[in-house]
Amino acid sequence: MEAVIFDMDGVIIDSHTVTYQLLSDTANQYGCNLTPDKIKGWGSLSARQFWKRIKDEYHLEQSLSELIESYDVEKEIQYYEHIGLIPGFKEVLEQLNKSNIKTAIATSANKRRMNAVVDIFELRTLFDAFVCDDEVINSKPDPSIFIRVAQKLKVAPEKCLVVEDSENGKIAAQKAGMKCLGFKGLPHVNENMEGSDLMIRDFKELNIDVLYVLFDS
Repeated sequence: MEAVIFDMDGVIIDSHTVTYQLLSDTANQYGCNLTPDKIKGWGSLSARQFWKRIKDEYHLEQSLSELIESYDVEKEIQYYEHIGLIPGFKEVLEQLNKSNIKTAIATSANKRRMNAVVDIFELRTLFDAFVCDDEVINSKPDPSIFIRVAQKLKVAPEKCLVVEDSENGKIAAQKAGMKCLGFKGLPHVNENMEGSDLMIRDFKELNIDVLYVLFDS
């Protein structure tokens, strides 16, 4: 194991509940009559995937780029400090740094949201690379984002571990040839993480020795 790659939403910060509400509010401005619970049932989607689904299902005339831009990213970011980091995450990140394991973020969020999380919580110096959805053509479950981050880290995919809370992320990691750790620590996130190389519900369950055993098995 040479690198650990973290998803952001649902792994680093529990932004899902806020996002579901703001997405439904935005979509309903176009007459969609969506609820946060319905969006939750769609699983983890990038902004492109979400708004394409909305455009197709509700036959909206607006362009995809117009729909994406209608979402108030800054309003979401205002909640981040109140939400805080997922308990135990930063301690794991610091352990990895002390053990000279490279770390990265590979998120389906856009660059503005990714940078906000990194800077609000002063994480920038603890990561070696960052890749967001803006930097790839296809979103997860396509493996492009993980292949791209491995290239930035200069680490072979088979030497990387991905920490994900979504089925799309799990599939993307596996397609990229990486091991996947399924994080099931949020009770309101119900994603199918079966088939992950390891599943945890609390970052306190995780340490360097556990990760090395995972790679040796």
